Amino acid sequence: MFKKVFMFNGIGPSYEKLLAKLTPELMDKYSFYYETACTKLGLNKDIEKNQGFDSKIAQWLVPFICDRVIYEYCISKGITPDIGIGYSSGIVSASACFKAIPHEAAWDIVKSHRSMLIALDEAHEELDTGIIVGFSYDDLSELLSKEFSTDELVIGSGNSTFHAMISGKSSAVEKAIELCTNEGALKAFRLNTGTAFHHSIMKKYSLEYIAYCNDLKYNDPEYPMISVFDLTVLNTAEQIARENRLNVYTQMRWDLALKELEKLGATEFFDISANGSLSKFSRVGRKCKMYTFDDICS
Repeated sequence: MFKKVFMFNGIGPSYEKLLAKLTPELMDKYSFYYETACTKLGLNKDIEKNQGFDSKIAQWLVPFICDRVIYEYCISKGITPDIGIGYSSGIVSASACFKAIPHEAAWDIVKSHRSMLIALDEAHEELDTGIIVGFSYDDLSELLSKEFSTDELVIGSGNSTFHAMISGKSSAVEKAIELCTNEGALKAFRLNTGTAFHHSIMKKYSLEYIAYCNDLKYNDPEYPMISVFDLTVLNTAEQIARENRLNVYTQMRWDLALKELEKLGATEFFDISANGSLSKFSRVGRKCKMYTFDDICS
């Protein structure tokens, strides 16, 4: 039913690494879109000249613009999706590229996170995320549940059969990294994000984001998406709206969503991120093929 899958990345990779991968032609298009977005949001197009929380927003805007540029490049080359999937804020990118929301709305969503950063700072809330490699989701869940309450720490996303993102209180993330390392993790490290995306604690700090998503007018997507929260296929404006509202503070199962796509007939997975970040931890069956931006350009 769905052969080609477009995978959209969330906030995470350093913007320098993303921009380094763009060809001169695509960099020109990126620069135009980025300058347009910065003008609308009141940001300086020179990222380093933004101050305080604006600096973070200017950086977080980069992957959204890169995703758009690469998506449009794929379409121009005749590579079109049958279905899409978004990792974290990649849900917003997919929603915009699939015309469920305007790109300008995606930019506004990024800027809405500024109030989240301010609220976290004013509350002196110390949060973080981390990566654990080497345990199954169930084994990691069992290990962490013995040491931490869900108020302290959760698995923010099961990324593959051996790769997960944890999210919660900074002290809990630090302790979990040490625990998993001692228990034989292949890799375990903090991301030092200052946020705990996909932990329920983020809901009270993301009120502007939630309000904006509630008020936003959605359209039926040009191509369907699959939910990383409940694994359903999203075809309607109402379903896309719900996926966006759940984002930020709801735990994801990226791993199970990819498996569900395989059950639905998917065999080709296109990582729309500029630096192939999703392909580094996503795993699909042997009969499937994962394509990165480098593959698409070659």
